[in-house]
Order: sequence, then structure tokens, then C-alpha cells
Amino acid sequence: MSGLAHPDWALPLLAAWAVLALLAGAACLRARAWLARVGARPVTAGGARDAALCAALLAIVLALLGPQLGTRSVGVPAEGIDLVVLLDVSRSMDAADAAPSRLARARAAARDVLLALAPGDRAALAIYAGQGALLTPLTHDAAALVELLPSLDSEWMADRGSRLWTGIEAALAAFEPDSLRPRVVLALGDGERAQLAPDAAFETVAQRQVRVVAGAIGSDAGTALMGSAGPLRDWNGQTVVTRRETRGFERFAAASGGAVLLADEWGALDAEALLAAAKRGVRPGPGGTIVRELPATHTALPAALAFALLLAELLAGERAGRGVRPGWRRRGALAAAALLALGAATPELDALEARVAREPEDALGLVALGVARAEAGDPAEAAHALAAAVVRARTPAEVALASYDLGVALLALGDFAGARDAFFDALAYAPDDRQAKFNLEWALRALEQQAPPEAPDGAETPPEREPEPSADAREAGEPDSESPPEPEPGPEPGPEGGAGDAAGAAPEPLAPEEALRWLESVRDVPPPALRRAHGAGGAPRSGPQW
Repeated sequence: MSGLAHPDWALPLLAAWAVLALLAGAACLRARAWLARVGARPVTAGGARDAALCAALLAIVLALLGPQLGTRSVGVPAEGIDLVVLLDVSRSMDAADAAPSRLARARAAARDVLLALAPGDRAALAIYAGQGALLTPLTHDAAALVELLPSLDSEWMADRGSRLWTGIEAALAAFEPDSLRPRVVLALGDGERAQLAPDAAFETVAQRQVRVVAGAIGSDAGTALMGSAGPLRDWNGQTVVTRRETRGFERFAAASGGAVLLADEWGALDAEALLAAAKRGVRPGPGGTIVRELPATHTALPAALAFALLLAELLAGERAGRGVRPGWRRRGALAAAALLALGAATPELDALEARVAREPEDALGLVALGVARAEAGDPAEAAHALAAAVVRARTPAEVALASYDLGVALLALGDFAGARDAFFDALAYAPDDRQAKFNLEWALRALEQQAPPEAPDGAETPPEREPEPSADAREAGEPDSESPPEPEPGPEPGPEGGAGDAAGAAPEPLAPEEALRWLESVRDVPPPALRRAHGAGGAPRSGPQW
């Protein structure tokens, strides 16, 4: 036997997996497009990791569905089976093509089967017409059930239609959910309209591991259905003809591993053959047990495969340095970010340098170059490229991305104040960026832990600040007699976070034409850190040379 333990889960689980696989494929295509744009070499390792992850998810889906192949033997501490005899008492069972009637032949077959049960077997009675009903619970007293059979006729149900699936649903209520005893429903009827059963009915008998064995009574040619005033007629005045139908019986039997037996030309059913089909796969076992053949569900193999694939993907991610914080922002929209996120090799710097030389205004290309330089162990040059990317960014998302990576580069250089400003800029354009918030907090704590600069040996403690001159003196324009003389003008302080020369001198201010060229290169409102740097009279912090 082959199939699934949970076939009703197949559609939603496979649909969810397909959606995830499509999203992963779309992300890979976007990453490849950006790789081509910046001139980087193709990546294969990242695609292999994505494929491994998708395969692992598919293996998990298969394990949840419970693939079944073959059978397994289970020893049951019992001596028999649980059997529910289900009789069709619809109006069509009064047809006389199986003399004296189909219902009479069904009662006779049920009697013979009940009397042939072994002492350890249990049985129950159920009927169906337009709806199903369970008449008795499971009992070892088969003789008591035989005594009830003559009272079962087509007048039992007000709705005299024929819906086999309602009878099977009622019969399933007789079985104990946790019992390992073999469970069988013996349906005796003509099978009319049984093929109209919903799919859920067939799935239920398979999940509950209930075997359906059917005895089809009547003739294929059919006969007119008689009423009290003669043959019954339909709405068009045509005589109603009832025939034996086996399609519904066959579907239930196929779903549950059962069988369908046909009555002979006189309407008789072989009780021994019915009971043998009900007990198929059940044999006596040692110690007063019976051995039951159940479908073998294989979940260990797909689960182990999923575990192996996930472990391989995790180890590959660790080797690629994934998960290090503070780390570079890895977005699928950037070629270099896609390379790093997929665990591939660092892009070739020559290709990225050439790309930036051809398109110097491409902010995303500068970000890719900056990340590549940082991965190559040159955070200073990375900061130059990323600062240029901040200036050339055209959208808030690009500014946030470039500012974030600039902050990481400045952290690598030990410039915690500059990194703090860069992360503030990133959060100004992307307030919900959790990783930027984490790195900002990291930089702030690093600044708090920095010791204040020590005074050189022999240096005197600076004198306390003298009080401000009085208001009357200020209004009269008179100098304060106790105020110190004005300090001699000195060099302007450098930009915040900027690097000076070896002697600590501040950089020279920009010439007017250079400042004009610097302002013309800014296409949008520059971030706060860049405005402060320019307002101080120096070049933008770690910015490119124009």
C-alpha cells in the first residue's frame, strides 16, 4: 500500500513551499542582475545554499505528510476484529430483482456473517438511507444483533434517499479511537448514488484506518421501483428504474484497502468471502494476540534529510562569516551585498573600481566598492567610498544603506564618534532599522568606556573660568577689569571625526571654488554629519577627494 498519512495537508503545505521557493528564486535573480551591473563575477555558492534550504523545507513537508509505502506488522493484545454491519434501508432496497427483495437478501447476508464471527470478535449494527444511524455499540453478543435484523426495513428512515457516506460516518462512531483492533465496516446495499460521496469521506476512512468491505446486491439491468399504487414515476412521468451501482463502493474500498463483492444472479452473497475480506491481513499471534498489517509510514528518512541539509546550510553560513555584529548591511538590491549574504567570495576590486570609474555618480556601486574594500582589509578606503556614496545617494533608502555601512567602516577604524553620527544618519532615513539601532547603542557604549585624554606631564591645570562681566559693563561697552585678554586666533578645529596629520593639526579650509564644487555635488539635503563637517570649514568626514 502506498499513499500519505495526512493527504488533506498536502495542498496547503505544498502551496506554502512553492511560494517560498518562488520568492527565493526571485531574490536570486535580482542578485544576479546587480552582479552584472557592477561587473562582478557570477556566484554559484549562494545558489547552492538557497537550493539546499529549499530542499530541506520540501523534506520537512514530506515528513509532515507521512508518506506510506508497504505494510508493517503490529501485535494487538486481542483475539478478534471490530465489525460494524451497515445495511442500506433506502426505498430502492425494496426492489424485487433479488427475490424476495434486496433488503431481505442484505439481512440474510448480515445474519450469516454475524453467526460466523469468532468468539473474540465484536460487532455493531448501523443503517443508512437519506442519513446514517448507529443502532448498537460494539458487542461480543452477535446473537442479539441477529435478533434485531428482521425489524430493519425501508420504513426506518423518514428520508428514504440513499447516501452511503452518511452511514459510514455513523458507523465510524462505534470504533474506539485509541484501539489497535482491526476495524471493518461491512456495507450491504445496492450502491445507488454512493459515487456522489465527498472526497473528505474517502480521506476519513483512510486516516482512521477503517477497512470498507461492500456487498453489492441487485442486478445491473435494474428493475422498476414499485410503490403502493404501482410503478413509481419521476417528474417527467417516466418510470423510475433502480440498478445496482458499484462505483461508490469501489472508491471506498480503494481508499481503505477493502474489497467489493457482487451478489449472484439470485441476489445471494457469500458470507465466508465477506468475512475473509474483512479479516484479510489479520492472523493469530503468540501469547493470545493477533497480528495486524498496517500501512508503514516513513517519516524518519525525510526528517533526517532535512536535518542534514539545514546543518550543511548553517555551517556554510558560519564559514562565510554570517551573523557577525556589528556587520555590513546585506541587501539583495546590491550586488556586493548579495554576494556576502549568499556566502560567496568577495567581488573583485578591479571590476568594482572600473565600474565606479565609469559611473562615479552611482551610489550603489560605491557602496559595493566600499564593502569590497572592507572585506579586503582596508577599512580606511572603504570609508572613503561609503562617504562618497552618502553624498551621491538619491533616495532615502540609499542614504540609509550607505550611512549604515559607513558607520561600520568607522567602527573598524576606531572612530566611535564618527560611527555614532553615521548610525544617527541611517536612523534618520530608516527609523525602524533594528540593526542600525543595535550598532548605534554599541558605538555609544564604546564612547562611554573611552578614558578622557590625560594631560601631558608638567601641564598646569587650567584655571577656573572667570565670571561673566556685569550687565551694566556690557551696556556701557567697558571692558571688565578682571576679564582675561582675548586669546590669539588659532587654527580652526577640524571636522568632527576627521583625521588630522601626525602633529594633530586641523585640515586646511576649502577654497571658495572647492566649496562650491562640493556643494554642487550634493543632490539632496545632506545628512546632519556632513552638514556639520562642512559648517566647520573642512572637507566632509572621510569623504572622497574632489
